[in-house]
Amino acid sequence: MRIHPVKFGVAFGIVYALVFFIFGAMAALFGWGAEFADFIGVFYPGFGPSFAGALIGAIWGFGVGFVFFALAAWIYNALVGRSGAR
Repeated sequence: MRIHPVKFGVAFGIVYALVFFIFGAMAALFGWGAEFADFIGVFYPGFGPSFAGALIGAIWGFGVGFVFFALAAWIYNALVGRSGAR
């Protein structure tokens, strides 16, 4: 069974975008994990415990989720193709 890399990347990009947005929004609204959101902002510039930071984090989340999962699907397909199993 092969995986379509672009569709797989888009699906997980959306999931990652939602996770980043919800995490940033919860930090902005209730202060839950605000310090951790600031720490994550070191790795994802612009992300933080605010609604603007949550939107920027959603963009980062989609990009990172898309790239890593599309790459993982591509590697998976390459390995499945080499094994000869179908």
